[in-house]
Amino acid sequence: MNDIPSSYESDALDAEPDPGREDETQRAASHERRRPRRRTVLGAVSATALLLLAGGLAALLWQQNGASATPTREGTAVSETAVTKGSVVVETNAAGTLQYSAQRALASGPSGVVTSLLPVGTSVSAGSALYTVNTSPVVLLSGPIPAWRTFESGMSPGDDVRQLEANLAAFGLFSGDVDTEFTALTARAIRSWQKSLGVEQTGTIERSMIVFSTADIRIAEHKSVVGATVGEGAELYVISSNEKSVSLHLKLSDQQLATPEAPVTIMLPTGAETPGVVATVGAPTEQAGPDPSAPKSVVLPVMIRLADPAAAAEFDRASVTVRFSSTLSADALTVPVEALLAIDDTSFAVEVATDDPEKPMERIPVTTGAFGSGRVEISGAGISEGLQVVVPTR
Repeated sequence: MNDIPSSYESDALDAEPDPGREDETQRAASHERRRPRRRTVLGAVSATALLLLAGGLAALLWQQNGASATPTREGTAVSETAVTKGSVVVETNAAGTLQYSAQRALASGPSGVVTSLLPVGTSVSAGSALYTVNTSPVVLLSGPIPAWRTFESGMSPGDDVRQLEANLAAFGLFSGDVDTEFTALTARAIRSWQKSLGVEQTGTIERSMIVFSTADIRIAEHKSVVGATVGEGAELYVISSNEKSVSLHLKLSDQQLATPEAPVTIMLPTGAETPGVVATVGAPTEQAGPDPSAPKSVVLPVMIRLADPAAAAEFDRASVTVRFSSTLSADALTVPVEALLAIDDTSFAVEVATDDPEKPMERIPVTTGAFGSGRVEISGAGISEGLQVVVPTR
């Protein structure tokens, strides 16, 4: 911005003051001419200000400064800034938690004594053992259909059979056509697989001895210990995916920001920023207050996917801030909010410097539009991109 003289008087004195004693009328008039009468719109616009109509904001300023005062920046340090063309954007910050996503409990399939557990942080892929009970491994396989019955000769056809055969084929053990039928080839492949695991080669698989998942999983937390006696359904782990995400709750009044695939900015504990996108938006849900007596609030669960997972590699879990941006108006002519002067209770103007010493400032009436991030959209006769307008010096 270009500095211009730090103060000016819109009313020039008609004559030099009498060197003699001034009477009370002269002193009052002199004081009135020099009294600053700033009526500038100051400060950044908050989210609440976006809800104010231009007329309402003008009325507020008019009441605060006195309806009889003439708008001026007399006695105020000022500088100039250009009218720019671009988007009016409002930004909203929300607190969130960065952690591994899809966290859930993993229960024991068989009953017995837990004889081994994987270390926290281990990533498990299809074909690997998750844990052992009575020294028998429970193995992770790939697929969306959970194991709900024993795989054995004579079972009815089903997509779960196709899913099992696809895994056996991926291990290089099944040579037939992958289909819904459990055949002798299926049983043979199972025996070969059981041999590689070091267990009894029966050609059948109990449903309790396998876990299907659509992706690799990560051991996030132990819920049991080696040596514990467990029953079917007892929790052994908290597991998660290997991908991190940010979970947060938005106020219902900000739900327009939660658009799937909308870009966001994630501010990490180090101060670094990394891009993300809105992955999922849940249904509105009630959230308890900070204490039992506080009323519940309705919030919107939102999950954010990191565009660059490596940026958060050093964090297993961390508190972060997510910045949402919403474009209120595109290709708009804007100025800083503090460039506005309230003319009366319904209208605004901006000021431009002139070369006329008798009238150093010219006021141009404007119509205001969207407010956001400390800027305001303006239009009117004489308003164009690049026009230098007066603002208070910060």
